[in-house]
Amino acid sequence: MNSAPWLLLACAAAVAGYQVGAVAPHQRSSSRRSAHRSRRALSSPAMKWGVDIMPWSVEYGQQAAPVTLPEGVVEGMPPLPFEITDEQRRTLLEDGAVHIPGLLDEEWLEYLRGATNWQVENPHFWSIAGVASGLYDYIQRSVWASNDAFANFLYYSPLASALAGLANAKELRLATDLLMVNPNKGFKWHQDNQNGPIDAFGTTESNAGKELPALRWWVTMDDTPADHGAPVYLKGSHKNTQVSSDAVFVDLEKDGLLAYPELLEFRPKAGDLIVWHARAIHKIDGPTDQDWGSSRRRVLGGTVAVDETQYLTMGRALFSDMGSHGLEEGAPLNHPLFPKIYPVSDPKERAERAAGRCTRTSEGMQRLASNMFASIGEMMSWTNVVNPDAKETANSR
Repeated sequence: MNSAPWLLLACAAAVAGYQVGAVAPHQRSSSRRSAHRSRRALSSPAMKWGVDIMPWSVEYGQQAAPVTLPEGVVEGMPPLPFEITDEQRRTLLEDGAVHIPGLLDEEWLEYLRGATNWQVENPHFWSIAGVASGLYDYIQRSVWASNDAFANFLYYSPLASALAGLANAKELRLATDLLMVNPNKGFKWHQDNQNGPIDAFGTTESNAGKELPALRWWVTMDDTPADHGAPVYLKGSHKNTQVSSDAVFVDLEKDGLLAYPELLEFRPKAGDLIVWHARAIHKIDGPTDQDWGSSRRRVLGGTVAVDETQYLTMGRALFSDMGSHGLEEGAPLNHPLFPKIYPVSDPKERAERAAGRCTRTSEGMQRLASNMFASIGEMMSWTNVVNPDAKETANSR
Protein backbone atom coordinates (compact mmCIF):
# COMPACT_ATOMS: atom_id res chain seq x y z
CA MET A 1 0.00 0.00 0.00
CA ASN A 2 1.21 3.50 -0.74
CA SER A 3 2.07 6.11 1.84
CA ALA A 4 0.21 9.40 1.42
CA PRO A 5 1.54 11.64 -1.36
CA TRP A 6 -0.91 14.29 -0.17
CA LEU A 7 1.63 14.76 2.63
CA LEU A 8 4.13 15.81 -0.01
CA LEU A 9 4.23 19.43 1.04
CA ALA A 10 4.62 18.57 4.70
CA CYS A 11 7.42 16.15 3.94
CA ALA A 12 9.16 18.65 1.71
CA ALA A 13 8.99 21.33 4.36
CA ALA A 14 10.24 18.97 7.04
CA VAL A 15 13.15 17.63 5.05
CA ALA A 16 14.05 21.06 3.75
CA GLY A 17 14.14 22.24 7.33
CA TYR A 18 16.63 19.53 8.16
CA GLN A 19 18.83 20.49 5.23
CA VAL A 20 19.03 24.16 6.11
CA GLY A 21 18.68 24.28 9.85
CA ALA A 22 18.97 20.97 11.68
CA VAL A 23 22.07 19.77 13.45
CA ALA A 24 23.92 17.12 11.47
CA PRO A 25 24.20 13.67 13.07
CA HIS A 26 27.93 13.94 13.79
CA GLN A 27 27.40 17.29 15.55
CA ARG A 28 25.01 15.95 18.19
CA SER A 29 26.80 16.60 21.47
CA SER A 30 26.19 15.45 25.02
CA SER A 31 24.89 18.93 25.86
CA ARG A 32 22.30 18.62 23.12
CA ARG A 33 21.21 15.26 24.50
CA SER A 34 20.78 16.83 27.93
CA ALA A 35 18.63 19.55 26.39
CA HIS A 36 16.71 16.83 24.57
CA ARG A 37 15.87 15.09 27.84
CA SER A 38 14.73 18.27 29.62
CA ARG A 39 12.61 19.47 26.69
CA ARG A 40 11.05 16.05 26.29
CA ALA A 41 9.97 16.05 29.91
CA LEU A 42 8.28 19.42 29.46
CA SER A 43 6.41 19.29 26.17
CA SER A 44 6.68 16.00 24.28
CA PRO A 45 3.37 14.92 22.69
CA ALA A 46 1.93 11.56 23.71
CA MET A 47 2.25 9.48 20.55
CA LYS A 48 1.15 5.85 20.25
CA TRP A 49 3.68 3.18 21.18
CA GLY A 50 5.82 5.88 22.74
CA VAL A 51 6.70 7.42 19.38
CA ASP A 52 7.99 10.90 20.19
CA ILE A 53 8.45 12.98 17.04
CA MET A 54 9.46 16.26 18.60
CA PRO A 55 12.50 17.57 16.65
CA TRP A 56 14.84 17.15 19.61
CA SER A 57 13.69 13.58 20.20
CA VAL A 58 14.24 12.00 16.79
CA GLU A 59 17.42 10.75 15.17
CA TYR A 60 18.80 12.50 12.09
CA GLY A 61 21.53 10.25 10.77
CA GLN A 62 22.52 6.61 10.45
CA GLN A 63 20.99 4.11 12.84
CA ALA A 64 21.75 0.47 13.66
CA ALA A 65 19.09 -1.53 15.45
CA PRO A 66 20.83 -3.91 17.89
CA VAL A 67 19.59 -7.11 16.27
CA THR A 68 21.65 -10.16 15.28
CA LEU A 69 21.46 -11.65 11.81
CA PRO A 70 20.34 -15.29 11.63
CA GLU A 71 23.06 -17.90 12.02
CA GLY A 72 25.16 -18.45 8.92
CA VAL A 73 24.46 -15.05 7.34
CA VAL A 74 27.69 -13.20 6.55
CA GLU A 75 28.42 -9.89 4.87
CA GLY A 76 28.59 -10.00 1.09
CA MET A 77 26.75 -13.27 0.60
CA PRO A 78 23.87 -13.58 -1.90
CA PRO A 79 20.31 -13.49 -0.57
CA LEU A 80 19.14 -16.77 0.86
CA PRO A 81 17.29 -18.95 -1.67
CA PHE A 82 13.52 -19.28 -1.84
CA GLU A 83 11.68 -21.50 -4.31
CA ILE A 84 8.82 -20.06 -6.32
CA THR A 85 6.46 -22.41 -8.15
CA ASP A 86 5.24 -22.06 -11.72
CA GLU A 87 1.71 -21.76 -10.35
CA GLN A 88 2.64 -18.80 -8.16
CA ARG A 89 4.33 -17.13 -11.10
CA ARG A 90 1.27 -17.66 -13.32
CA THR A 91 -1.03 -16.38 -10.59
CA LEU A 92 0.87 -13.10 -10.37
CA LEU A 93 0.80 -12.61 -14.15
CA GLU A 94 -2.88 -13.49 -14.55
CA ASP A 95 -4.43 -12.15 -11.34
CA GLY A 96 -2.09 -9.23 -10.69
CA ALA A 97 -1.35 -10.31 -7.11
CA VAL A 98 -0.12 -13.41 -5.29
CA HIS A 99 0.21 -14.52 -1.67
CA ILE A 100 3.46 -16.37 -0.85
CA PRO A 101 3.22 -18.14 2.53
CA GLY A 102 6.22 -18.72 4.76
CA LEU A 103 8.82 -16.41 3.24
CA LEU A 104 10.50 -15.87 6.63
CA ASP A 105 11.47 -18.55 9.09
CA GLU A 106 11.32 -17.86 12.82
CA GLU A 107 14.86 -16.42 12.95
CA TRP A 108 14.26 -13.91 10.17
CA LEU A 109 10.85 -13.03 11.55
CA GLU A 110 12.26 -12.23 14.98
CA TYR A 111 15.09 -10.28 13.37
CA LEU A 112 12.67 -8.08 11.40
CA ARG A 113 10.34 -7.63 14.36
CA GLY A 114 13.25 -6.64 16.57
CA ALA A 115 14.50 -4.10 14.02
CA THR A 116 11.00 -2.65 13.62
CA ASN A 117 10.27 -2.41 17.34
CA TRP A 118 13.60 -0.67 17.91
CA GLN A 119 12.93 1.75 15.05
CA VAL A 120 9.55 2.70 16.49
CA GLU A 121 11.17 3.33 19.87
CA ASN A 122 13.95 5.37 18.22
CA PRO A 123 12.10 7.32 15.52
CA HIS A 124 13.98 8.87 12.65
CA PHE A 125 13.43 12.37 11.36
CA TRP A 126 12.10 10.90 8.12
CA SER A 127 9.07 9.56 10.01
CA ILE A 128 7.78 12.90 11.31
CA ALA A 129 5.26 13.86 8.61
CA GLY A 130 3.79 10.37 8.31
CA VAL A 131 3.39 9.83 12.06
CA ALA A 132 1.93 13.31 12.55
CA SER A 133 -0.73 12.56 9.92
CA GLY A 134 -2.24 9.85 12.13
CA LEU A 135 -2.71 7.54 9.15
CA TYR A 136 -0.17 5.18 10.71
CA ASP A 137 1.17 4.74 14.22
CA TYR A 138 4.63 4.73 12.63
CA ILE A 139 5.71 5.06 9.02
CA GLN A 140 9.11 5.67 7.47
CA ARG A 141 10.22 5.63 3.86
CA SER A 142 13.81 4.77 2.89
CA VAL A 143 14.39 3.02 6.19
CA TRP A 144 16.97 0.79 4.44
CA ALA A 145 19.16 3.85 3.90
CA SER A 146 19.20 5.00 7.53
CA ASN A 147 19.07 1.74 9.53
CA ASP A 148 21.64 -1.02 8.97
CA ALA A 149 19.25 -3.74 10.09
CA PHE A 150 16.78 -3.12 7.26
CA ALA A 151 19.53 -2.86 4.66
CA ASN A 152 20.89 -6.24 5.75
CA PHE A 153 17.40 -7.73 5.56
CA LEU A 154 17.16 -6.63 1.93
CA TYR A 155 20.66 -7.87 1.12
CA TYR A 156 20.53 -11.31 2.74
CA SER A 157 16.99 -12.49 3.56
CA PRO A 158 15.06 -14.73 1.11
CA LEU A 159 12.98 -11.73 -0.06
CA ALA A 160 15.07 -10.89 -3.14
CA SER A 161 15.22 -14.53 -4.23
CA ALA A 162 11.44 -14.86 -3.99
CA LEU A 163 10.88 -11.67 -5.98
CA ALA A 164 13.40 -12.69 -8.63
CA GLY A 165 11.71 -16.07 -8.95
CA LEU A 166 8.31 -14.46 -9.53
CA ALA A 167 9.65 -12.22 -12.30
CA ASN A 168 12.26 -14.62 -13.72
CA ALA A 169 14.61 -11.72 -13.08
CA LYS A 170 18.32 -11.60 -13.71
CA GLU A 171 18.71 -8.48 -11.59
CA LEU A 172 16.63 -6.56 -9.06
CA ARG A 173 17.20 -3.05 -7.73
CA LEU A 174 15.34 -1.50 -4.84
CA ALA A 175 13.26 1.46 -6.05
CA THR A 176 11.33 2.16 -2.84
CA ASP A 177 10.87 0.79 0.65
CA LEU A 178 8.41 1.68 3.40
CA LEU A 179 8.13 0.59 7.03
CA MET A 180 4.50 0.73 8.20
CA VAL A 181 3.01 0.07 11.62
CA ASN A 182 -0.80 0.02 11.94
CA PRO A 183 -2.75 1.67 9.07
CA ASN A 184 -5.37 3.28 11.30
CA LYS A 185 -7.72 4.60 8.62
CA GLY A 186 -7.05 1.91 6.07
CA PHE A 187 -7.05 2.83 2.39
CA LYS A 188 -9.85 2.70 -0.13
CA TRP A 189 -9.54 1.24 -3.63
CA HIS A 190 -6.39 2.60 -5.24
CA GLN A 191 -3.37 1.88 -7.41
CA ASP A 192 0.23 2.50 -6.38
CA ASN A 193 2.03 5.50 -7.86
CA GLN A 194 4.98 6.06 -5.52
CA ASN A 195 7.26 3.42 -7.00
CA GLY A 196 10.43 5.46 -7.39
CA PRO A 197 11.98 6.88 -10.58
CA ILE A 198 10.99 3.94 -12.80
CA ASP A 199 8.20 2.98 -15.17
CA ALA A 200 6.48 0.54 -12.80
CA PHE A 201 3.29 0.51 -14.89
CA GLY A 202 5.09 -0.62 -18.06
CA THR A 203 3.77 2.19 -20.24
CA THR A 204 7.00 3.35 -21.92
CA GLU A 205 8.92 1.94 -24.86
CA SER A 206 11.79 1.05 -22.54
CA ASN A 207 9.62 -1.68 -21.01
CA ALA A 208 8.18 -3.03 -24.24
CA GLY A 209 7.92 -6.80 -23.94
CA LYS A 210 8.41 -6.84 -20.17
CA GLU A 211 5.58 -8.68 -18.45
CA LEU A 212 6.67 -7.38 -15.07
CA PRO A 213 8.75 -4.16 -15.24
CA ALA A 214 8.53 -3.86 -11.46
CA LEU A 215 7.10 -5.67 -8.46
CA ARG A 216 5.31 -4.26 -5.45
CA TRP A 217 6.01 -6.32 -2.31
CA TRP A 218 4.80 -6.49 1.29
CA VAL A 219 6.19 -8.65 4.11
CA THR A 220 4.08 -8.82 7.26
CA MET A 221 5.41 -9.49 10.76
CA ASP A 222 1.98 -10.20 12.27
CA ASP A 223 -1.03 -12.40 11.59
CA THR A 224 -4.02 -10.69 10.00
CA PRO A 225 -6.76 -9.81 12.52
CA ALA A 226 -10.13 -11.55 12.21
CA ASP A 227 -12.22 -8.53 11.19
CA HIS A 228 -9.91 -6.02 9.51
CA GLY A 229 -6.49 -5.51 7.98
CA ALA A 230 -6.81 -7.99 5.10
CA PRO A 231 -5.43 -6.70 1.76
CA VAL A 232 -8.06 -7.07 -0.99
CA TYR A 233 -7.36 -6.91 -4.74
CA LEU A 234 -9.59 -6.73 -7.81
CA LYS A 235 -8.53 -9.86 -9.68
CA GLY A 236 -7.07 -9.00 -13.08
CA SER A 237 -7.42 -5.23 -12.61
CA HIS A 238 -3.75 -4.67 -13.46
CA LYS A 239 -4.82 -5.19 -17.07
CA ASN A 240 -7.27 -2.28 -17.04
CA THR A 241 -6.71 0.54 -19.54
CA GLN A 242 -9.14 3.12 -18.17
CA VAL A 243 -7.55 4.30 -14.93
CA SER A 244 -5.23 7.24 -15.51
CA SER A 245 -1.59 6.68 -14.62
CA ASP A 246 -1.64 9.68 -12.27
CA ALA A 247 -4.76 8.52 -10.41
CA VAL A 248 -4.33 7.09 -6.93
CA PHE A 249 -7.77 6.52 -5.44
CA VAL A 250 -10.35 5.24 -7.91
CA ASP A 251 -14.11 5.06 -8.36
CA LEU A 252 -15.00 1.50 -9.34
CA GLU A 253 -18.02 2.56 -11.37
CA LYS A 254 -16.69 5.68 -13.07
CA ASP A 255 -13.33 4.08 -13.84
CA GLY A 256 -14.80 0.97 -15.44
CA LEU A 257 -13.55 -1.34 -12.72
CA LEU A 258 -16.85 -3.15 -12.24
CA ALA A 259 -15.52 -5.26 -15.12
CA TYR A 260 -13.35 -6.94 -12.47
CA PRO A 261 -15.94 -8.34 -10.05
CA GLU A 262 -13.84 -11.05 -8.41
CA LEU A 263 -12.12 -10.10 -5.14
CA LEU A 264 -8.87 -11.59 -3.90
CA GLU A 265 -8.75 -11.28 -0.12
CA PHE A 266 -5.46 -12.32 1.44
CA ARG A 267 -5.17 -13.07 5.14
CA PRO A 268 -1.40 -13.39 5.50
CA LYS A 269 0.24 -14.77 8.61
CA ALA A 270 3.44 -13.48 10.17
CA GLY A 271 6.35 -14.03 7.77
CA ASP A 272 4.22 -14.18 4.62
CA LEU A 273 4.86 -12.18 1.44
CA ILE A 274 2.35 -10.51 -0.90
CA VAL A 275 3.48 -9.38 -4.36
CA TRP A 276 1.44 -7.42 -6.90
CA HIS A 277 1.59 -5.36 -10.06
CA ALA A 278 1.64 -1.61 -9.40
CA ARG A 279 -1.53 -1.16 -11.50
CA ALA A 280 -3.50 -3.74 -9.52
CA ILE A 281 -6.42 -2.03 -7.78
CA HIS A 282 -6.53 -2.86 -4.08
CA LYS A 283 -7.60 -1.68 -0.63
CA ILE A 284 -7.11 -2.43 3.05
CA ASP A 285 -9.67 -1.76 5.76
CA GLY A 286 -8.45 -0.45 9.09
CA PRO A 287 -10.20 -1.03 12.43
CA THR A 288 -13.65 0.56 12.65
CA ASP A 289 -12.53 2.85 15.48
CA GLN A 290 -9.29 3.70 13.60
CA ASP A 291 -7.20 2.41 16.49
CA TRP A 292 -5.34 -0.91 16.56
CA GLY A 293 -5.29 -0.83 20.35
CA SER A 294 -2.80 -3.28 21.80
CA SER A 295 -2.29 -5.20 18.53
CA ARG A 296 0.12 -4.41 15.71
CA ARG A 297 0.27 -4.68 11.95
CA ARG A 298 3.99 -4.32 11.21
CA VAL A 299 4.88 -4.42 7.53
CA LEU A 300 7.95 -3.77 5.42
CA GLY A 301 7.04 -3.09 1.81
CA GLY A 302 8.30 -1.44 -1.33
CA THR A 303 9.05 -1.73 -5.04
CA VAL A 304 11.81 -3.50 -6.95
CA ALA A 305 12.81 -2.69 -10.52
CA VAL A 306 13.26 -5.74 -12.75
CA ASP A 307 16.21 -6.09 -15.17
CA GLU A 308 17.88 -3.25 -17.12
CA THR A 309 15.63 -0.54 -15.74
CA GLN A 310 15.95 3.09 -16.77
CA TYR A 311 15.88 6.12 -14.49
CA LEU A 312 12.54 7.71 -15.42
CA THR A 313 10.90 10.38 -13.30
CA MET A 314 8.51 11.36 -16.10
CA GLY A 315 8.24 14.72 -14.35
CA ARG A 316 6.75 13.29 -11.15
CA ALA A 317 7.39 14.31 -7.56
CA LEU A 318 8.85 11.19 -5.94
CA PHE A 319 9.55 10.52 -2.27
CA SER A 320 12.22 7.96 -3.08
CA ASP A 321 14.20 10.24 -5.37
CA MET A 322 15.38 12.90 -2.95
CA GLY A 323 19.12 12.21 -2.98
CA SER A 324 22.06 13.30 -5.14
CA HIS A 325 22.94 10.90 -7.94
CA GLY A 326 23.48 12.77 -11.21
CA LEU A 327 21.32 10.35 -13.21
CA GLU A 328 19.70 11.82 -16.29
CA GLU A 329 16.29 10.82 -17.64
CA GLY A 330 16.59 7.53 -19.50
CA ALA A 331 19.95 6.56 -17.97
CA PRO A 332 20.41 3.07 -16.51
CA LEU A 333 19.17 2.86 -12.93
CA ASN A 334 22.62 2.05 -11.58
CA HIS A 335 23.36 3.93 -8.38
CA PRO A 336 23.75 3.20 -4.64
CA LEU A 337 20.51 5.13 -3.99
CA PHE A 338 18.74 2.30 -5.85
CA PRO A 339 20.82 -0.63 -4.66
CA LYS A 340 21.16 -3.97 -6.36
CA ILE A 341 19.74 -6.72 -4.13
CA TYR A 342 19.76 -9.62 -6.62
CA PRO A 343 21.65 -11.75 -7.59
CA VAL A 344 23.97 -10.26 -4.97
CA SER A 345 24.42 -6.82 -3.44
CA ASP A 346 27.26 -4.60 -4.63
CA PRO A 347 30.03 -4.00 -2.02
CA LYS A 348 30.64 -0.46 -3.28
CA GLU A 349 26.94 0.37 -2.99
CA ARG A 350 26.84 -1.13 0.49
CA ALA A 351 29.81 1.03 1.49
CA GLU A 352 28.13 4.19 0.17
CA ARG A 353 25.02 3.47 2.21
CA ALA A 354 27.02 2.68 5.36
CA ALA A 355 28.86 5.99 4.95
CA GLY A 356 25.56 7.87 5.00
CA ARG A 357 25.67 8.88 1.35
CA CYS A 358 22.24 7.47 0.44
CA THR A 359 20.34 10.16 2.26
CA ARG A 360 18.17 13.08 1.25
CA THR A 361 19.98 16.20 0.05
CA SER A 362 19.25 19.76 -0.98
CA GLU A 363 19.66 18.73 -4.61
CA GLY A 364 17.10 15.98 -4.17
CA MET A 365 14.68 18.33 -2.45
CA GLN A 366 14.97 20.81 -5.29
CA ARG A 367 14.17 18.01 -7.73
CA LEU A 368 11.10 17.14 -5.68
CA ALA A 369 9.96 20.77 -5.51
CA SER A 370 10.43 21.32 -9.25
CA ASN A 371 8.15 18.37 -10.04
CA MET A 372 5.35 19.18 -7.60
CA PHE A 373 3.17 21.04 -10.07
CA ALA A 374 3.34 18.15 -12.53
CA SER A 375 2.11 15.83 -9.76
CA ILE A 376 -0.92 17.92 -8.82
CA GLY A 377 -3.26 15.28 -10.25
CA GLU A 378 -1.82 12.61 -7.99
CA MET A 379 -1.97 14.87 -4.94
CA MET A 380 -5.58 15.82 -5.65
CA SER A 381 -6.48 12.15 -6.04
CA TRP A 382 -5.11 11.51 -2.56
CA THR A 383 -7.65 13.90 -1.02
CA ASN A 384 -10.26 11.19 -1.55
CA VAL A 385 -8.86 9.21 1.36
CA VAL A 386 -9.90 11.88 3.83
CA ASN A 387 -12.94 13.23 1.97
CA PRO A 388 -15.14 10.25 1.01
CA ASP A 389 -17.57 10.99 -1.77
CA ALA A 390 -21.13 9.86 -2.35
CA LYS A 391 -19.88 6.71 -4.05
CA GLU A 392 -18.41 5.37 -0.80
CA THR A 393 -20.94 2.55 -0.62
CA ALA A 394 -20.20 1.41 -4.15
CA ASN A 395 -16.47 1.71 -3.59
CA SER A 396 -16.41 -0.30 -0.38
CA ARG A 397 -17.58 -3.61 -1.82
